[in-house]
Amino acid sequence: MVDSKTIASMAGKVAFELFVPDYMRAAYEALSSSQDELKQAESKGIHSLEEEARKQKIVMEFQAHKARVAQELAIAERIAASFEVVIEEYYERSGKGHAGLKTEGDSISLGAGGEGQRVT
Repeated sequence: MVDSKTIASMAGKVAFELFVPDYMRAAYEALSSSQDELKQAESKGIHSLEEEARKQKIVMEFQAHKARVAQELAIAERIAASFEVVIEEYYERSGKGHAGLKTEGDSISLGAGGEGQRVT
């Protein structure tokens, strides 16, 4: 006989599989797995923990890349299924710069700096 807790757990797993997109499932599984590995590394000392942190950083970079690909595929699917598509592009650039000259006795200092930002 199956109890209500088991039924609720099974229903939750089915709903998760049906309604959560693949890229979100991958992110959830990666986070869940990384937490387990982190706890194991903590018990082994700082060297093991640092190594685990480096490994997880690499894994998360792969996951972020996969999420971007999944996002692009989702956009492509929406475009393919649409009757009419309107694409808006937004570009903005901004920047700052400075230069300076300073003399002090026999010495001369020259400096320059700048920063820029682009939103697409």
